[in-house]
Amino acid sequence: MGTARKFNKILHSELDVHAAWVPVTNTFGLGDYGVFSDGVFVKMGNIAEFGVTFATAAGAPARLRFRSDGVRVTKFVAGAEVPNIPQVDLEASIRIEFSTSDSFYVDAPVLTVASIEDVARVGAALRKAEGWRRKYKVVFSTYTGQGCTVISSRKANSTFELSATADVLRLLELGQANGGITLSGESAAGLEVIGATGVVGLRLFKLRLFTGGTDILRTDEPDDEIEYETAGDPEDDL
Repeated sequence: MGTARKFNKILHSELDVHAAWVPVTNTFGLGDYGVFSDGVFVKMGNIAEFGVTFATAAGAPARLRFRSDGVRVTKFVAGAEVPNIPQVDLEASIRIEFSTSDSFYVDAPVLTVASIEDVARVGAALRKAEGWRRKYKVVFSTYTGQGCTVISSRKANSTFELSATADVLRLLELGQANGGITLSGESAAGLEVIGATGVVGLRLFKLRLFTGGTDILRTDEPDDEIEYETAGDPEDDL
């Protein structure tokens, strides 16, 4: 299984969302539509192309912190191991050890959620839009991580170290770092994002085959295996 699929499974298990691939360094937005390719959502355009508009709403912020089994994290200040990074002007590091290949360290201190509020109305408008295809999926929620750090291992027994002054690493853990951090051991990394802000997860809907109502995708499996969650609309009983 590739890195993208594994990251997708992590986000699905932790947040019940699909991965925005590549995490953080992408251009996904509300109303984007597309299809799945090799288990990852691929953007084709935005529903604005079909003259469809929507209202938006913001959700409460959350946090995503994930460590694959066998990942060990150790923190040091001035060469001494510490339980937490203090906000002091001393050299410090965060050591991340991966015992197996294709493992992940994910830390998004602040996740903000933006959503399309009127999903049922948007679905009804798309059903009438010329050129719209039922296989298209639509982004109706984006999960944006602030100050995200995402590292994955290509090889077993890989070690990475984030180094900076302690006050900078403390800001990294709060999602507020803006540079000054170095990463060693990156030659064995399958994915590396350090203290960056961007979209990490998506929620998607598609139109039903017979009624044209809206169904929320619950997994990234092929269409005949996807589980759906009804997004209540007037056509539910048809």
